[in-house]
Amino acid sequence: MDSNYKFLIIRFSSIGDVILTTPLIRCLRAKFPTAQIDFLIKKEFAVVLSNNPHLDNIIAFDKKAGKGELNRIRQQVKQNNYSHILDIQKNIRSIYISAGSGAIVSGFSKKLLERDLLIRFGINIYKEIKPVYLRYFESVSTLGVSYDGNGTEVFPAVTETEKVNEILKQENIASGRPVLVVAPGAQWENKRWPVEGFATAADTFCRHTGAITVLIGGTGDIEICNQVNTLMQTPALNLAGKLSLMGSASMLGMAKMVFTNDTGMLHMAQAMKTPVVAVYGPTTRELGFFPLPENSRVAEFEISCRPCTQKGLHSCPKKHFLCMKNIKPETVSNLAAGLFDQNSASPVK
Repeated sequence: MDSNYKFLIIRFSSIGDVILTTPLIRCLRAKFPTAQIDFLIKKEFAVVLSNNPHLDNIIAFDKKAGKGELNRIRQQVKQNNYSHILDIQKNIRSIYISAGSGAIVSGFSKKLLERDLLIRFGINIYKEIKPVYLRYFESVSTLGVSYDGNGTEVFPAVTETEKVNEILKQENIASGRPVLVVAPGAQWENKRWPVEGFATAADTFCRHTGAITVLIGGTGDIEICNQVNTLMQTPALNLAGKLSLMGSASMLGMAKMVFTNDTGMLHMAQAMKTPVVAVYGPTTRELGFFPLPENSRVAEFEISCRPCTQKGLHSCPKKHFLCMKNIKPETVSNLAAGLFDQNSASPVK
């Protein structure tokens, strides 16, 4: 019986990686509707899974609390008597927590050899390009759980949506006017497309569609959003640092189009079923973190030194940053215009 199954999924971070687990969560619930399904995650990212109807419990791990917190979590996991632990983090902490739990522990292939050969030496031995959200299903391959094709998902609270609606009302943005959300920030400098590109591409798109641009990002993205805003010639609303994470999700859900780098906001936009044009420089499709093909386009420039990293770097190892600088604004705006026209003819949302 389903009730005999107790699952714990472990993925500590970060925004995008956690969002990419949501197909697994949903499909696991569909296969085992009465089973207990819990999720272990870092405290600061727990909100990404808030209101997820397929989870029973979210266990928040506070990394800043030190080793005592790790031992507390390990003891809690052991006491919960899980039948299965799906470790899709696969690091020292997750292995330590799983050890001695009595559960069947399974994971997925990180393709470490393939990844390192490609990044360090430019040798590509990938036999197939399989995105990470599908690799996660390797952890349940023996349980008959398969991907349903319905993408990722997040569930912002109604109150977050109401707050965003109120902001747009106060700014006199008509409810029927298309909104372009631009998220120009990124934790790693070499994942940031130049601000001039975002400004020009946004201006072109807005002239084509009559949209208004809304800039979003966390407190660390305020400066870069200010720079884009200053460079733009069409009207823009700068909400950088003014929305919560799930408020940003609500804003993304109201948009007709999103421009973003390879960041968590890309995956958040897709989880909200919004068309997105993503700019990719130092990373490539083989690494598994390109957007789901549904309702997305990727702007990239082929150059022999790609990929130079998996997660990101603070500078370009070659010092030229051509993988980003050679992506033209018209490339992004043209991709967006085609996607917008396609969705206008056959609405997705």
